[in-house]
Amino acid sequence: MNANLTWRVPTWRTFVWVGVVGSIVAWAWAWSAGQNIAAVMIFAALAAVLFAYKADAGMRVAFVGLMVAGMAMFLASVYFMFWVLLPGQNATATDMVSLSVLPLVASALLLVGAFTGFRHSRDT
Repeated sequence: MNANLTWRVPTWRTFVWVGVVGSIVAWAWAWSAGQNIAAVMIFAALAAVLFAYKADAGMRVAFVGLMVAGMAMFLASVYFMFWVLLPGQNATATDMVSLSVLPLVASALLLVGAFTGFRHSRDT
């Protein structure tokens, strides 16, 4: 293995792909926890896969799509966080982690990668 492998892969790509894969896993887990509205966010996460492939090719429009999908997933996870914390809910710590914390972290990583990649892309 070459020691310079980490220098050849831009950091933003790592953040984008960790965010995309994490979003798919996190929203699938949230959907299996019993919230059917999380299925809509699975579609947003799957759309992020297409945008990530196009962003790897250097399309700036794909970065904008990644930002929109990431922001939608970020806001949905904040919504689910407030929903879990409502006083009348019988929510557990597992609900809090699966419905809000994991999707929030994954979408934050996706947003960091998308913003940084947009700044470094050269679309002609």
